[in-house]
Amino acid sequence: MILNKIRNLMEENKIDFYLVPSKDPHGSEYLPDYYKEREFVTGFTGSQGTAVITIDEAYLWTDGRYFIQAAREIKDFGFELKKQGQAGVLNYDAWIAENIKEGMTLGLNAEYFSHQEFASISKKLENKNIKIIDIDLIKELWKDRYDLPSKDAFLLDVKYAGKSAQEKISEIREKLKEKNIGMTVLSSLVDIAWTLNIRGMDIKDTPVLISFMIIESDKVILFTDREKTKNIEKEIADFVELRDYSEFYDYLKSYEDKKIYLDPNSINERIYKGICQKNEIIFGNNISENLKAIKNEIEIKNLEDTYVRDGAILFKFIYWIKENAENKIGEYEAGMMLDSMRAEDPLYISNSFDTISAYGKNAAMMHYHARENDQAVIEPRGFYLVDSGGQYYSGTTDITRTIAMGELTEEEIHDYTMTLKSHIDLMDAVFLKGTYDLALDGIARYALWQDRMDYKCGTGHGIGFVLSVHEGPHRISPRDPAVRMEEGMIVSNEPGVYKENKHGIRIENIMRVVFDSETVDSVFNKFKTISFCPFELKAIDVNLLTDRQIEVINSYHREVFEKLSLHLHGEVLDYLREATKEVSR
Repeated sequence: MILNKIRNLMEENKIDFYLVPSKDPHGSEYLPDYYKEREFVTGFTGSQGTAVITIDEAYLWTDGRYFIQAAREIKDFGFELKKQGQAGVLNYDAWIAENIKEGMTLGLNAEYFSHQEFASISKKLENKNIKIIDIDLIKELWKDRYDLPSKDAFLLDVKYAGKSAQEKISEIREKLKEKNIGMTVLSSLVDIAWTLNIRGMDIKDTPVLISFMIIESDKVILFTDREKTKNIEKEIADFVELRDYSEFYDYLKSYEDKKIYLDPNSINERIYKGICQKNEIIFGNNISENLKAIKNEIEIKNLEDTYVRDGAILFKFIYWIKENAENKIGEYEAGMMLDSMRAEDPLYISNSFDTISAYGKNAAMMHYHARENDQAVIEPRGFYLVDSGGQYYSGTTDITRTIAMGELTEEEIHDYTMTLKSHIDLMDAVFLKGTYDLALDGIARYALWQDRMDYKCGTGHGIGFVLSVHEGPHRISPRDPAVRMEEGMIVSNEPGVYKENKHGIRIENIMRVVFDSETVDSVFNKFKTISFCPFELKAIDVNLLTDRQIEVINSYHREVFEKLSLHLHGEVLDYLREATKEVSR
């Protein structure tokens, strides 16, 4: 067992506690296979989790999206599950602080912890005289480790991106100048890709290039695998100096007496340690993070066009799956069909994440993934949930529909309707300009809370432009830190009901923050929904809806028909007309 081998190395290196997070040196949400160390150690395949190993205990912390999945996957690896966020369950760092003894040693790979995370852990342990050492215990144990990706990078045309790389670099430099700072270091792959309009294939379904970047007042240096950039070097040579990825940490040592701007939540601790002693460090969010969160007019136009095409594809799939309800199609096979339908779009690059294709009780696991040799048959009854999206040159999509495959129970109809009420309440929200994202979360949950139900995840997330399907700094969640919503931000709306061994229901659309109105003393914003696919009329109990909610459904369905009908024909178009017919009591 790998756990025993790690413990042997811990004893050799006099380490009492060892941390294995779900991270790479860039703080990426999704990882290249090469960096999936926590999965290698615990067997848990979800995207979020932290393993803590002691000489006689081993735990995995993960959040509510993965409780069911994680419990199944870790049982043969020697780990116990800690349900992060549940009452009475300490976070991993607080648990370490409570259980580690005076004078003990904590080991971790400092490349996998942001400066903020490392500082937080250190502070919790400062009263116990704990020694923290930067050490990699996994490298020598993972003999058949995956290779790093090797596909070529490419440039995203300005007709999609809306601004040139030079414009974006100038904006960042201007912000640095306002702060009287001469340079910044970026390690976030999505921020580097956005700034330079470079995309890569180094993370599955997230088109980024493994790299570090330094922006100074007179030059930009990109550290990456030079073999991947050989086809674009001439086009970026005027404003980017290219160096090999392996040179980065040594290059940092050349800086002295500089004012350097760093994002403590993004930069890993090894980067910070490499420059903090000889330079003045100023902390703040990556400047590019806030710039890319507010989409420009060309990005918005491209996104709105893309979501119409993507919605038509999803609706064709829904028609297909319903027409084949009696044919014993498996979840994995259905997901592959949807993927292949998206791939027919001429601007398609890849999926934006692994399609979640889940029937019946499997949908209660929020991030369930069917496999070819382990998939349920989709039966002509109950609910089938499909959460999917695409990376197109013209934008990134994400949308979820819960589909009635046949006869539904009263409980299924009730839960679907309550989910829809929650979805519509947020979709229809009007809010003061400058409202924090956290304050909007309760609007979505209110209907479900009235029914004494809740979902153990956020309500929505930002979305990148041909980048990560999850993008900050904004989101809609009950958790800090809170961020003010601004016009041009894109966010998802995806409340749900998840009942173990019964069903999972999620309805997700994508919305843009827009201007609503100005009164004598206030300015108001609202949401404009930009993704289009019908709700499941068969699953709605109109008696649970307010008049306003019925009005919103009908208005949305009119827009769905107007936009999608331009891309559909024959029987599929006829079915769209039926699927968007007016709801009434």
